[in-house]
Amino acid sequence: MTPLKSYLIVAAVVTAAGLVMAMAIQRPPPRADAATVEQRFHVRGEIRELDAAARSIRIKHEEIPNYMAAMTMAFDVRDKSLLRGLKAGDEIGFELVVTKEDSWIAGIHKLSEASETRVGDTSQLAAQEAQRLQVGETVPDFELTDQNGRTIRPKDFRGKVVLLTFIYTRCPLPNFCPLMSKNFASLQERLEKQFPGKFQLLSVSMDPQFDRPEVLKEYAGRYTKNDSTWVFATGTTEQTDAAGALFGLVHERAGGLINHDLRTALLGPDGRLIHVWKSNLWTPYEVQRRVEEVLTAR
Repeated sequence: MTPLKSYLIVAAVVTAAGLVMAMAIQRPPPRADAATVEQRFHVRGEIRELDAAARSIRIKHEEIPNYMAAMTMAFDVRDKSLLRGLKAGDEIGFELVVTKEDSWIAGIHKLSEASETRVGDTSQLAAQEAQRLQVGETVPDFELTDQNGRTIRPKDFRGKVVLLTFIYTRCPLPNFCPLMSKNFASLQERLEKQFPGKFQLLSVSMDPQFDRPEVLKEYAGRYTKNDSTWVFATGTTEQTDAAGALFGLVHERAGGLINHDLRTALLGPDGRLIHVWKSNLWTPYEVQRRVEEVLTAR
């Protein structure tokens, strides 16, 4: 091989290697799945209630800048061991993790022990629970306004199984109101196939001052194309508060957001309360089975 040919071969190899390296350098990094992109917030607060079995903790927390106003609400705790040694009234620091689909507390450290003067919130919760509608009782005929501006009442749905939940359109945590709406979308699809004409879904806003009918109509369009079997309702503050109280809903308004827990109720065709789910842990399959039990037992 002549010196010229050798030189040309070496030059070609070097050039090709350079192109490969340049492509590797310029290639953008793999895109992270949007559902797994995490936001992490370090927050201070005071424990109001613990439920180790449900891996839940209710906290009165400070403002989370650029994300959430100071409020009192329940959070999921994936690692139950984080709750050991804690009690209502303790002041804590905690790390809140939020993704597109979920949120949870990933770390907790105690800042100070509860004092007797700070403990007392749980007795109020117990009183609310005792006053709520009990299983087997008939739901009173309260009045609300749907996303189309029409007046609705529970008696309008007699003869059908009714699933009722509480949401508000500005809810920032993905596993609270948005999850309830996603679950209802799945339920609507399931029940329309299995029990057409025999069920009604009802989502009641806890934020009637903002969630006017036109706002709810736009929100409804994100989750369903059929508003005949899924109604979104609002009303006056007194009307929506009264509806929530019937099912033991804990909520208050602060800084434009709603401090709340979750309630999803199952009503029989006769208007009587059958069951209340008190968290976000229920699944569409589980609720579908309960609906099936009610309708096939008739």
